[in-house]
Amino acid sequence: MRICAFRDITAFILDTASRAGLIDVAVNYVKNADEAHADLKTRQADLVFMSYDDTLSLALQDHDRDIAVVMPVHGGILDLCGELDLARGKAVVGIDTDSGYARALRHYLHGRYPAAEDYARLQWVRAGATNLRYEKLVAGQLDATLLNPPYSLKPGIARLGDLRGSIGAYQGVVANVNQSSLTDARQRAAVIAFIRAFLQTVDDMKAQPEPTIERLAQYYGVPSEDARAVHRRLWEPDGLAVGKELDRDQLVGTERLFSADTGIAVPALRTWVLSL
Repeated sequence: MRICAFRDITAFILDTASRAGLIDVAVNYVKNADEAHADLKTRQADLVFMSYDDTLSLALQDHDRDIAVVMPVHGGILDLCGELDLARGKAVVGIDTDSGYARALRHYLHGRYPAAEDYARLQWVRAGATNLRYEKLVAGQLDATLLNPPYSLKPGIARLGDLRGSIGAYQGVVANVNQSSLTDARQRAAVIAFIRAFLQTVDDMKAQPEPTIERLAQYYGVPSEDARAVHRRLWEPDGLAVGKELDRDQLVGTERLFSADTGIAVPALRTWVLSL
């Protein structure tokens, strides 16, 4: 199976499931959400992991009637990292694209800097996917950006706060397919089997903390103490999904931000959400 994903904690889960022989996948780790969109539209991937906001962007802005969400992955696990000192002038804030987590971050920073003259000092730059934004933050090319584990918990990374208090329930990454591909019985069975294996891996990560922490330390090359902090963060309210059904409150929270930013009302009937 061909997978398109970002190098967040999803990469660790996919690698763990693959090493355990639960899945057989070829993964394209993308540099930004535009690449993920393209992989789905051109059928270069069977499953595409990206934010639910990006799903909404494709379904409601690009009018993609074929896109479908088949599994939640996590609630974003988002921390604003870096430093913001507007007294020194403009602050460079890194985002991936204008969709996705950028909508949540703009909402958060509007609340943090309600004065128009302060908010105008934020300089938004497209800096790529999470792992790339982390590298640019460390290199001093960004003042602040959203990160999630493990990057948000790397040594030397200052966390300015998580977004939960501002944005509430939020659906981060989801697994997307082209609905029409599921008319093939073998493909549908393969997707269902993948979902089962992925969620089993997540269940094992939660139920077996010590071996998981050891693997996290090895996989990311971090001390056990840092790996333990990553593991702990994964099970907070905005952390990993432990079932295949999407949480309504998380969907609504993301949809509310999407509508506020785009002016597009989200229909009550979510034709882009499937339960397999």
